[in-house]
Amino acid sequence: MNILVVDDQRAVADSIANGIAYKEIGIDEVYTAYSAMEARLVMLNFDIDILLTDIEMPEEDGLSLFRWMREKFPSTVGIFLTSHADFAYAREAIQMGGFDYILQPARYEDIKAVLERAVKEAHKKDREKRLEKASEIIEDQRDSLMELFMLKVTDGEYEEAKNLYDRMRNTFFANFEKPVFHPVLINILKYESKANKWNEGLIKLVFRNVLEELFEDFNLKVMLTKFDMQNYIAIAVTEANAIPVDAWCAGVENFTKFINTRMDFSVAVYPKKHELDEYSDESFNELKRRKNLNATGSPGIYWEVAPEDFGVVDNVERIRKAEDYIRANITNGITRTEVAEYVHLNEDYFTREFKKYTGYTYKDYEVMIRMEMAKTTLAKTKLPVSIVASKVGYDNFSHFSKAFKKYTGMTPQEFRKS
Repeated sequence: MNILVVDDQRAVADSIANGIAYKEIGIDEVYTAYSAMEARLVMLNFDIDILLTDIEMPEEDGLSLFRWMREKFPSTVGIFLTSHADFAYAREAIQMGGFDYILQPARYEDIKAVLERAVKEAHKKDREKRLEKASEIIEDQRDSLMELFMLKVTDGEYEEAKNLYDRMRNTFFANFEKPVFHPVLINILKYESKANKWNEGLIKLVFRNVLEELFEDFNLKVMLTKFDMQNYIAIAVTEANAIPVDAWCAGVENFTKFINTRMDFSVAVYPKKHELDEYSDESFNELKRRKNLNATGSPGIYWEVAPEDFGVVDNVERIRKAEDYIRANITNGITRTEVAEYVHLNEDYFTREFKKYTGYTYKDYEVMIRMEMAKTTLAKTKLPVSIVASKVGYDNFSHFSKAFKKYTGMTPQEFRKS
């Protein structure tokens, strides 16, 4: 424990530095300075736990020094020396966050009594500082494990993901008798300002603080990771059955509303409604599938409900619309990407849904449409086969003939004769 005594009167500073049994009250080193500038140099080069400074000094007074100290070394305890005539200064010093003030002239016993209390305060601040640092380290470790966990999920390494999930639960939430998890996918849609001041660390800080404050009564803790450009996964951890479903839903609604009304970016939020007591990779994949359903990228909250319940057109209608579009544009060289965009679906998701509802892959369906058009044209017109091939989207006659025979078992000429 170290103290710095500052007074522009050298005799006063040296007297205080030498006239008190500092070791008895737990102070190891005593430094002196005779100006605010000199005091700054001492504090920049040595660890100072207590600053005892005169208020009224030439060039720069003790209040100015204290303001600087609060900015640079917020855990240092500040005590002021003042005369009766300077009582207004003392009041201002206390209002600024000073620990105490000592009226001059003062006996050594009086100064020692104040310093004893200051030592206790300095120890308290030191403990708080160490606990805060330890908390930050734990938080960083939690988020690092979360990031590794999500990489394993994304890569399909589910067994390793489960082991990491269990490790997080046992390491960081051992104080819970039975920890349960509430996964939430948060998708940042757009920033209002072109001058984006949000970095990953700041966004995670906002998300975590808002969620933990909203659920403060339920002792909720949050792990966060960013798994791609605009998407974050939050896992809220609580004791089993600690948060009623309606309270969880209301809190997540408030979180979403707060971000979308108070921040300069908007989000779509995809939460699990019910708590999970075991790891499930399907739960996380389901969140991503739900995000893909929000093809228009609309802000808001999307629970575990049917797509039409949150503003997305039923997928049967989407696929019918896609079929009509393919038939109308089959000769224009359309692509699967173009069709998926037309019905406002993610391309991979569109591919799966198209196969589910039609029974065909996109490529096979396109071939089927071309061949059925070709059969109709061959049967009802006398157009040359090369023209028929061109009308159904084939530039190469040979490719068309091979595809047609594979589809019907006959060449175009044989089919026309039949």
